[in-house]
Amino acid sequence: MKKTNEFKNERELQEDLACFLRESGLLTFTEIQIPNMHGSRADVIAMTPHRYSTKDIRLYEVKLTRGVWLADKKFQKYLDCCNRMYIACPKGVIKKEEVPKEVGLITRNDNGWRVIKSPKLSINPSKMDVDFILSLLYRGYEETKLQRDLRDRIIADSNVKLSHKAKNIGWEISRRLDKTIESQIERWCENLWEIFKEFGFEVPDEITTDNDRLELPSLYEIKNILGGASGLLNDVATIKAIGEYLKNIELSEEGKSWAGTRKENRGKAMNLITG
Repeated sequence: MKKTNEFKNERELQEDLACFLRESGLLTFTEIQIPNMHGSRADVIAMTPHRYSTKDIRLYEVKLTRGVWLADKKFQKYLDCCNRMYIACPKGVIKKEEVPKEVGLITRNDNGWRVIKSPKLSINPSKMDVDFILSLLYRGYEETKLQRDLRDRIIADSNVKLSHKAKNIGWEISRRLDKTIESQIERWCENLWEIFKEFGFEVPDEITTDNDRLELPSLYEIKNILGGASGLLNDVATIKAIGEYLKNIELSEEGKSWAGTRKENRGKAMNLITG
């Protein structure tokens, strides 16, 4: 909330008063041109909604400085077009006893607006006619349209920002998931397929599921592959042992040699063969 010394002009003070009245539940309009009053404009007009049988149209004349207040001697003409009239100003600018008895006084301090003096109620002001009411309706429509446009822009801007934030969150989640165990398992499966391909299995273009089961070789097939590989390694070791023995066949049965004896090599070969 602004401090009283922060208002730069009457327009800012006027908008602050209008905001206060709206928050109080009143229908509020600003800068209303009054018909048949030589282009005069009321700073703020407010009325109680849903009370058509008892008219209560309030007019507020805003004065920011004491000099403006002392120079204005025509404000009382607005008494003819409203049920209640107030002078609105910062606290201390106008004294309560300076305000005519028909007019009320509302002041703004650093904590907000406060009614200092209540106005006299006018039941049937002479210039509160159909033209005056129509001017309120037209001005009210214009202000409502501005508010609707502003609201739509805010909503649209919020949706754009929300969409952008959602996209960023999606990218962040994707980046983090790429480092999870699931993604590591997926890469492991891809590498496993390459190994299966070397053993003659047909590798599909992509890994799909059928009845919630991956189309991978069965455990029986994998066991056969590993068993065959293990047997192949044993066969290679046996052949190697036989070859080592035959290579040293000319060695003596007994005696010492840098390559050992035929008996020793035969024993080594048989151990490898029978393993």
